[in-house]
Amino acid sequence: MNNEFKETLEVIVKETLLKMDFEGEISFDSDQQDLLILKIKSEEAGLLIGKGGETMAALQHLIRAIVSKKIGASAPNFIIDVNDYRYNQIESLRERAQALAKEAILEGRSKILEPMSSYERRIVHLALRDVRGIKTESEGEGLLRRVVIKPDAS
Repeated sequence: MNNEFKETLEVIVKETLLKMDFEGEISFDSDQQDLLILKIKSEEAGLLIGKGGETMAALQHLIRAIVSKKIGASAPNFIIDVNDYRYNQIESLRERAQALAKEAILEGRSKILEPMSSYERRIVHLALRDVRGIKTESEGEGLLRRVVIKPDAS
């Protein structure tokens, strides 16, 4: 990820938070190579995250729209995380996927997860790609698309 984009993104987020009357410390997660994660640390995290992460998702959507307008469609993909909310959700999703994979193998039956965003489905697929004895598939359409963890006889 180029530093010029990071600087632009940081300015956009700081200005947006200021206009919303929120304070937050901004940093970037350098552990992820394929996806830029902008992290906001704030004492007002509950308000910025919202119920089930809805406010954070709306903030991310707004920031993406601003970035797209300023930079264009060529802007790198990024996600926004407030007080590690998304990180904790991802870790929980990975752990749940691992547990369901074990159940699928032991019971010899498929396990169907709840509908998820494409990002969440990708996390499940990646978390289980090297697990022997199972395969994962996405099924359904639109908002009802979900991951199915299936025992693999091969």
